[in-house]
Amino acid sequence: MNYVQKLFLFVALTLTVGLQGQASKDVDDVLIRALTDEMERSLTELQIDDEPPPYFLAYAVDEVSMSAVQSILGGTADKNQTTSRNLSVNVRVGDRELDNTNFEGSGGGMFGGLLGGLMGGGSFPLTDSYDELRRVIWMSTDAAYKEAVSSLAAKKTALEQQPNFERFNDFNEEEPFEYVSERDLASIDIDRVSEFANELSAVLKGHPELQQTFTSVTYVTSKRTYIDSDDNFHQLESSLCTVRTQASAQADDGAMVNDYLTVYANNCEELYDDIEELKQRHEELVASVLEFKNAEHVRAYTGPVLITDEATADFFSQVLGSRAGAVPVPVPAGGFGMMGALQNPFMDKIDARVFPRFLSVVNDPTVREYEGVSLMGSYVVDSEGMPTRRTELIKDGKLLTLLTTRTPTKDTDKSTGSNRMGTPLPGNLFISSSEGMSEEELKQELLLLAEDSGNDFGIVIKRFSDLGSIALGSGMDGLMPVMQSAMGGGIPLLPTLHAYKIDSEGNEVPIRPITVTSFSDSQLKDIVAVSDTVSAYNVSTPFSPSTLMSAMLGSLGGLGGSFASGFLGVVAPDVLLEELSFQGGGTGHPRLPIVAHPASE
Repeated sequence: MNYVQKLFLFVALTLTVGLQGQASKDVDDVLIRALTDEMERSLTELQIDDEPPPYFLAYAVDEVSMSAVQSILGGTADKNQTTSRNLSVNVRVGDRELDNTNFEGSGGGMFGGLLGGLMGGGSFPLTDSYDELRRVIWMSTDAAYKEAVSSLAAKKTALEQQPNFERFNDFNEEEPFEYVSERDLASIDIDRVSEFANELSAVLKGHPELQQTFTSVTYVTSKRTYIDSDDNFHQLESSLCTVRTQASAQADDGAMVNDYLTVYANNCEELYDDIEELKQRHEELVASVLEFKNAEHVRAYTGPVLITDEATADFFSQVLGSRAGAVPVPVPAGGFGMMGALQNPFMDKIDARVFPRFLSVVNDPTVREYEGVSLMGSYVVDSEGMPTRRTELIKDGKLLTLLTTRTPTKDTDKSTGSNRMGTPLPGNLFISSSEGMSEEELKQELLLLAEDSGNDFGIVIKRFSDLGSIALGSGMDGLMPVMQSAMGGGIPLLPTLHAYKIDSEGNEVPIRPITVTSFSDSQLKDIVAVSDTVSAYNVSTPFSPSTLMSAMLGSLGGLGGSFASGFLGVVAPDVLLEELSFQGGGTGHPRLPIVAHPASE
């Protein structure tokens, strides 16, 4: 019995035992049979003349149903439902030592070839017709194979021209892993979603100070089927409900003030039960916008910063999201490689101290909850079919290892099950400390450091912006300094959203968004202190060069994995940094409306 027959037998038995009564079982059987049959045929027959045949082949099919509602001031502004399927194909030619992947020149683009023979995000029919599924799989595999052969030839030529280029094997051998989730997803009631969105957005009525508001509720269910020629198989069912409310106002000088509320849950039913709490959080959102409408403008600041509340999760996700993964530098297409500049500096710091000695970091996507907070970075299997696992990254400030995929690097030759969005990313980060201060002690230390630095105030950051709030406000202008920092090798931090000046009397005054001008790895070792308590938050995937490349390559879907690919759970203390440099926004603001908001009459 060959590997394809064994795999199909396993799937058939698992589906029969674990998913009995599921309406889509017959469709699943047809899909898996089409994938396994075409894989077997491709591995034995797919070859161009004397070119190498595939030595590895992977298919991923993602079927996504989405119900999305946008509501404004209690009324539905937009409502739609969609169901789609995507097929991703990964073909590797050559062998595990040297294949078509990890090459800059594939497809002629700057970012081409990082994922080798991956043809991601292609539309795939929803039909249960075996013949039609086989036809589409056949055509997609054929295209991926031709691209892989071309890339391998170009990569070999590039290596001949660069004999001193340091490279490692291209693909690990791993123990096979098979997994079928037990979830049986219910259909989505879009009318109930709409009613829920309208009830939340109605909270923002009666506030003429707000220029724009909207509430979006998105309920998504996904079924992912993955199969490869290394005997890995998984079929996952997952769902995600997201509430996103944004509001904006205009200060007296015309500056735009934006704020947002985002809530995640595994399904909307969990949030329906918390409607009163969510309404209260929407009231707090309105109060926050009005508070920062009168915020002070800080042109520039260099000095100590205390990062608290939700900002701690953003801080550690940005720092470790761009530093925790081991990614090899791809072979340049010519004498000059564009991607070397994006090399993770932590890859040269294994066994060196990167954090203060009192801090330790663990990545553990197997943990689903922390003190009543569901951790959205939890997952079972990554986008390469590898099981997730607990990984101790930093102990007593020393970097022990990095997260990995099936692509070897100088110090790693086994996967940690961390391939998310086409790059190694954390799932749930747990930052612990052997010593900590109380909230009051941290503030006192902040003020002492501010005095030492010649400032008459310190800065407290309670929340950073996200990409959505930046888009609503300054757009690309607000993102450019972050991108420049990332591309220049620094650690990217998004602009602040909730930041305050704190004076010697302990008074906090809100300030407008400010942006870190530079933040380097060496500054991480200068974290002065942390709190003696930790808090749990969920944040979206951090902005970094690797996630930016993944987005550009289209790997947000397909082989990018399940919904968990887009989130991190972070359990962390508050952080006191001795020095950061910031710059404030410009003064070129839109003019105020000529006539008052109609709701003010």
